[in-house]
Order: sequence, then C-alpha cells, then structure tokens
Amino acid sequence: MDTDTCACGKNITNLNKQHKQLHINTCKKRKLSSTNLKINKYFKTNSACSSTPSSYPVDTVDSKKENDGITKGVSFNDDIENVVYCDNNVASCSSTLNSHPVDNVDSKKENDGITKGVSFNDDIENVVYCDNNVASCSSTLSSHPVDNKKEKFSVTRGTVSLNDDIENVAICSSTYSLNPGPMQPSRENLPQSKFPPNKQNRSFQTNWYWKIMPGNIHVRRNWLSYSIVNDKMYCHSCIIFGRNVKKAWVKDGFSAWHKAIECMTLHEISEAHVSAALKLKLRQTALPIIPLMRENELQNKMYNREIVKALIDVSLFLAQNCVAFRGHRESWSNIDNQGNFLELTKIISKYSSPLASYLESLKNSVKKPEINFTSKLRQNQIINSISTSIKARIKEELKDAKFFSVSMDSTFDLSRKEQISFIVRYVTGYGNVSERLLALHDSPITTGEQMFKIFDLICKELNLDWINYLVGQSFDGAQNMRGLYNGLQTLIKEKCPTAIFVWCCAHRLNLIVSKLVSCSLNPVDLFGNLETLYNFICGSKKKVAYYEAMQKNCSSNKQGRRLKRVSTTRWMSHNYALEAVLETFEPIIDTLQHIRDTEGRDDHTVGHMAGCLMDYLLSKRFVMSAIFFQKLFNILAPLNTLLQSKDLDLLDAVNGIDEAQKKLTQVRQNDKTYDILIHEVNLFIKENNQFIFSELKINRIRKKKKMSGEMSNDEPITDPVNKFKCDTYFKCLDVTITFINNYFNAQAIGIYKDLALFSKKRIFEIKNNPSALPKDAFQEFCAVYGKFVQKDLLCKEYAHFCQIFHLFETSTFLPNELHPSNEPFETESDEDED
Repeated sequence: MDTDTCACGKNITNLNKQHKQLHINTCKKRKLSSTNLKINKYFKTNSACSSTPSSYPVDTVDSKKENDGITKGVSFNDDIENVVYCDNNVASCSSTLNSHPVDNVDSKKENDGITKGVSFNDDIENVVYCDNNVASCSSTLSSHPVDNKKEKFSVTRGTVSLNDDIENVAICSSTYSLNPGPMQPSRENLPQSKFPPNKQNRSFQTNWYWKIMPGNIHVRRNWLSYSIVNDKMYCHSCIIFGRNVKKAWVKDGFSAWHKAIECMTLHEISEAHVSAALKLKLRQTALPIIPLMRENELQNKMYNREIVKALIDVSLFLAQNCVAFRGHRESWSNIDNQGNFLELTKIISKYSSPLASYLESLKNSVKKPEINFTSKLRQNQIINSISTSIKARIKEELKDAKFFSVSMDSTFDLSRKEQISFIVRYVTGYGNVSERLLALHDSPITTGEQMFKIFDLICKELNLDWINYLVGQSFDGAQNMRGLYNGLQTLIKEKCPTAIFVWCCAHRLNLIVSKLVSCSLNPVDLFGNLETLYNFICGSKKKVAYYEAMQKNCSSNKQGRRLKRVSTTRWMSHNYALEAVLETFEPIIDTLQHIRDTEGRDDHTVGHMAGCLMDYLLSKRFVMSAIFFQKLFNILAPLNTLLQSKDLDLLDAVNGIDEAQKKLTQVRQNDKTYDILIHEVNLFIKENNQFIFSELKINRIRKKKKMSGEMSNDEPITDPVNKFKCDTYFKCLDVTITFINNYFNAQAIGIYKDLALFSKKRIFEIKNNPSALPKDAFQEFCAVYGKFVQKDLLCKEYAHFCQIFHLFETSTFLPNELHPSNEPFETESDEDED
C-alpha cells in the first residue's frame, strides 16, 4: 500500500508527521464505528411497527417460493412474520425485515449464509442480552397454542437464521425460536391424519422424534423439527446456533426418508451439531442479565425515592418556618454545626434507614460522589421543584376562580438588588380568600413603564388573562405606582378598565402624618428631641432603672410606662411617643436631673445632653407644640385604629374619613380653638409648677430691603404666640386637610360605599328593613364592573341574598338535633318491661 495514501483514499503527502498520524487514527476509529454494533441496539426503543397479524397470513405460500427452498419460501413466510408484528418495541427487527425482503437474496450471500447468519452466536453473552429486547415477541408468540391447523406447523422456528441479511434480527429471532422449541407435529395435527408420501411411497415417521438408547430407553430428539409445507426435516439447534453445518439440515432440508435414521444418527454425533446443541443448552440455562440489571435499577430508584422524600420533608419544614438552609461549613469532616438542612437531615435519618445508609456512604466516601442529594445544588433543585408544584396548584385554583387581583411592591434587599414581589388574591371554589406570593423579580429600574413590563411578563409566564379578568390592583403611594400619567396603575387601567386601583387607607393616613410632622420647625424639633430622649435614656440599662425608680417615687399607684420610639415605619408612632412623654413628664425631668448631677460630672457629653433635653422640655415652646399635636392625634389616631381593624366595615371607614376631615376643618375655621389651646398650655404649666418653664423667645426682626417702586411696608409678626399660630398651628392644619382631600377623594373611596353593603352588618340591616337599601346602591360598582353584572339584577339578587343569608350561617354549624321528633324514641329496655 502506498504510504502517501490513507485507507480512506486521501493523499496525505503534504501533511506533517503529527497530522498524518492523527488522520490515520481518525480513519481507523471511523472504520471501527461503522462495523461495530451500538449497544442501544440491544435495548427497547419506542418505535411503532406497522405490521399486524392479519397482514401476514400463514397458509398462503407462493409455489415459486416453495421451489426455492427454505431460503425464499419458508424462512419468512410462516412464523418469522410473527416476530415482526409481535414486538413493536424492537425497531431493529421491523426495520431490518422491511428493508430486506426475502425474495432479494443474491447468490454470494447464500454461499456465506450459514457463517454470516450465526456468527454472532460465538459469544453466548451476546445472546443473553436479547431477553429484554424481545420480551414482547416471546410473550406474544407463546400466547398462540398449537392446534390442528396446518399453518401452525408450516416451518421450523429456526429458519429465521438462514437469511443472510438479518444479522440484527438474529438475536431477536433466536430467542423467539427457543421459547416454543422445535416443531414436531403428530399425525393428528395433519389434514389427512398422515404424513405425505414421496415417489418411493416413503414418508416421515413420528417415531423418529425419539431415539432408542441402550436399555430400551427412549430419549426425545429435541433438535429435530419437521416442516409440513416443505415435507422436510431440519435441525433446530443448528439453525439457531450452528456453524459450518450442512445445508440439508439448515437451509434445504432433509427428505431422503429411505436413509433418514442413518443420517440423523450421523448428524447428531457431528462436531457442528454437538457445538450448536451445547450453545442452545447454555442459552436456555443462562441467567437473563438485562432483567437483573433492570431489577437492580428499580431497587435503586425506590432507594433514591425514599431519600428524596425525606429531603423534601426537611425542605418543607425549613421553608414553612422561614429557617435558613445553608451553613458556613457543610463538609462531613466539620464537627460543628453544618447548617439547618444537614443537621435536620441527620435527625430524620434516625427514623429512615435508606437515608441513614446514604449519609453513612457519603461520610465514608473517599472520592467526591457523582450525585450528592445533600449538596447546595440539590437543595436548590428541591426548592425549585417544590416551587413548581405549588405554582401549578395555584394556577389550577386561579383557573377555577377566573377573577383575581394583584399586589406588587419593591424593596432593596441585603444583596443590594431591588426585589419586586408579585402577589395574587382570589377566591377559591370553597369560598375562601387566598393570597399567594407567585414571583420575585429583581430590576435595577423601577419606573412605571418598567414595572408594567415586569407585570406583563410575569402574567404571561403564569398564563394569567389579566386583560379580561383582573378586577383590582393594590400598590403603595409611590409615583411610579400611583402616578396618573406614567404610573403602573394607569398603564394597567388603559388595557383593563376593571382593574381598580386600591391604595391602603391606613398607609395613606400614615403618609399624611409624615407630611404633618415635617411641615414646620416646631414639629421637627419636637419629635427630633423625643427620639433623642428615647435613645439617651433607653440606650443604658442604668438610665432605664433611674427612669423606672422616678416613676415609682412620683406615683406608686400608676402602672409604669416605657418611652416609645419615633419611627417612620411604625404607623402613628409619633402619637405613642408623645403620649408617653406627657404622661411621665415629671419622672423624665427628675431622671435627666439625676443623670446630670451624677454621671454628668464624669462624662461631659452625658451631662451636656441631659441639660439640653431639660432646657427643651422645660420650655413653653415644647408644651405648646406637644399639646397641639396631641389634639391633632386625638382626631387621627381613632381613624388609624379603625382602618387597621380586621373586621373593617368599608362604609364605617368612609364615614370615619369624612368625620375626621370635618373635625379638622372646624378646628381650622374656628379661632376659639387656638385660645383653648393656649389655656390648656397654661394649665399644664400650672400643674407642673415645681418646674420653671422658659417663655417663648422673641426673635430679632430682620429688616428686608425695600425695592424701588414698592409702596407696601413689611409687617413682621413680633408676638411669639401669634407667630406660633401662623407658622405652626395654621400650617399644620392646612397641610393635613389638603393631603386628606388629595388622598381620600370621592373617586378613590366611592366604590367602597357599594362594597360596604356586603358586610354582615349591612346585610342584617337590609334583611330587617328592605326599604333601607339606598336608591343609588351599586351605582359606582356597576360603573366599573358593568361588563360582568347589571345593576337591576344585582340589586334584586342582593335583596334576596339578604333574606336567606341566615340559612348559610346556620348551615355551617351542626344543630342540637338532627332528627327532631315530638315522640320519644323507644328503647329495648322499655319493650322488655312491657
């Protein structure tokens, strides 16, 4: 062979030594891969077979094919066709049989037929693999018992190995042939109850099925098979596992009846027949490897499922109790805490033998395991699987509920990402209101348009038809959420008008209070000093002890109070902090004085801070600011409590908002209320006459430059009391009233009045007095949800529902008697006495 030409025919002269060797090795691998049989050929494939039993009649034999012998006429015309339709899972069988018809067998392949057809039988292990590949073949064929029909005995099962082009089918067909054994029909199975004679008037004899051994012992020839169609004998063992055997016993068949006994005796002692018989016996007694492998696989699956079940329970427990999963060091060599997940897993393993065995194998493993169910990756996969399952359940409930509302909010978490939460609220088929967190999405941009894109994306992922069935949306008061032009609620309403925007009323009120306490210098100083006082006293356990002791000295009968913190996140915390200071004013001053006299001498910072706080608290400015805000909070605090109550009546909430707005307007318009405020300030100072309060300071009047042509003169307020009235009193009232009008307008709370009719209180009211239903009931409700309900029908159904509502309530509780009766029940003892 030319060294400059590869086996593939390519000229490799111009290649260097390294590339030349690489090319030669690649060609060798390609050649080997083309000649080797892939391992997946031995396993089932889900490929359907188009053959059906009805399409392969057994009793139809072409006369031309009969003359060609077993190769063309017998090998596939009878029982091998059953192999094709019996095993729909063996793709190689059906594809090979269809691609190699029996009629097209060339002479060259016929000469090599025996060698090529059974060459795979050299290795018995290869034959063992066929068990599972043809399980359905053998089971199907074995389900057809032998009867008196001629076609059932038309050919030996072993003829399938004669076809030279069915190497891929050989293993499958050999297994099929082994199951029923050789074909040995009796005279009763023949149409005329006799075997057909030849020209010499000789025929096949049934006693040839038996061999007479010394001692008159009859042994059955399990290798002998007779074909009714061809009237010939075949060797069942040589057909399946034979090599270099005579064509008479394998391909052409034997029909020389005058020397049948002599030829049978010579054949069964031949080396080829003995070898084939041994292989057949080994094949019959060999253990099936694939079933054992599959049984082991099933056991491993059950073992792993028990482990994963326990780990799922651990994950559910940690998730339901909001407990962290991971630990700082999770290696098995670490003797310290390995994290909640692993520690809880070790506890559960005491009651689960598969889990205990698995954990022990992990501890004793030297190498890193290929699959570790307790790794961080598997923990995340378990969590994701649980999440997917929960989401699927929620999707089903949402599909049944149809109508739903959404709530979205964003927060800046510890990972410095803006996390956006997506919550849905709906009513289940059992009438329960469910609120579910469905998604978390991070986005560095939180504009209204970006939030709308995220909202639409999440709805598409969850298959939520929000355009048709979204009936409400709830967000906070940020401009990107509630903006009238580019806010999220506006963008949603453009496509879904029924999605009314619901902004938490208590949250709105808290925002109003936040605006109130920061609109002027006096409230800023007031609540700033209250927060400083809290940090100064409550930051030290010694100072807290002084404060508690002073309260007992001043009034031993009263219950002790604690200072409250002024927090922007806790609603109405300003009110709680102010009440605590005003109720314990005297103990606070005594505590500050004691701290200044004792600790202040050693720590100048502490002494200075105590002195500054005393100077502010013992001033008329503090008293006026504190009492004024106490009056404001007396109006706003009850409304805040009402809006946060669990059994909130929406109509009461709307009326409470209107009532608070009216009270604030009256205070603003009535000048006498300020005089009442000054009187209460003086009364407070008089009650605490043991302290000296500083008067309001008169600030220096700054002259303003008068511009040319300006005729008016500046008239600054010099009286500090009037200045407080203008800068603090009126300003705070105006800010409060303005924001209440903006946040609680008729458009925002109009529909709440209609929804309030569904409360129990209003239902019983309408039941007792049907005429009490307002004329414009459900007007705003139908204006929003007009495509779902009609006002007239809704009013009629509501009136009828109010009359039968008590039936729904009583049906939820068991009555005292299920079967009330006027006559008492008779007992057995009563009958006996009679």
